[in-house]
Amino acid sequence: MRHKDRVAIITGGGNGIGQGTCEYMAQLGCTVIVADIKEDDAHKVAEGIKKSGGEALAMKVDVTNKSDVEKMVADTLKAYGKIDILFNNAGTDIKGHITEIKEETWDFLINLNLKGTFLPTQAVAPSMIERKYGRIINMSSMAGKTGEPLTSPYNATKFGVIGFTQSVALDLGPHNITVNAVCPGAVATELHKKSVAQSAAIKGMTPEAFLKEFFIDPTPLGRMAQPLDVAQAVSFLASDEASFITGSTLNVAGGREMH
Repeated sequence: MRHKDRVAIITGGGNGIGQGTCEYMAQLGCTVIVADIKEDDAHKVAEGIKKSGGEALAMKVDVTNKSDVEKMVADTLKAYGKIDILFNNAGTDIKGHITEIKEETWDFLINLNLKGTFLPTQAVAPSMIERKYGRIINMSSMAGKTGEPLTSPYNATKFGVIGFTQSVALDLGPHNITVNAVCPGAVATELHKKSVAQSAAIKGMTPEAFLKEFFIDPTPLGRMAQPLDVAQAVSFLASDEASFITGSTLNVAGGREMH
């Protein structure tokens, strides 16, 4: 199996893309740390993996809290002796016109989407450097490459994730650690459904009409992504097959984003 005997931390693992990636990586032999601020969700995913014959451990973690993140890493190392893979997936989006976005909304998204990527990366780096091995994958977005309306704080964070990815790839490359990002398009998750509803309300459209006009119709493959589509991309970047890929961003957007 592709990830046999590997240990992965996946933040935001209790729902959506994170849940799909936890389950898929476990199917491929990976021991998965399901890290999520929603403890019940993390336990539900971990228990499901174990019932299917996989190995998983749930942890309640606020990725914006340095103590939480350091404890997550320390507990993983204590339980399994190593961390091979980190998928910085935790994050969210809040829509709004630039004239109406509140300062606390900006601060919240910068803190979660950017600091929540920085802290786990910094925390796992020393053990990966010591072992001369590691795979770090960061969650960006097609909104990290092209601006979108009503999305300025989220756009800023996802552009930032790509810059962070490229810089850390240079820092950690000499230690045989790769650092890459995935850039999904529209993914069928509860988070995206909520985001679409917010944007549709601002534009006075139904969510169905907004989704079709702004996501489905502009996508050459003519559909939304499923969490598994992103999980498969993450799995590839986390594998030895991608050992000479670092500082890169992989679009998982059905052709809607091509650069």
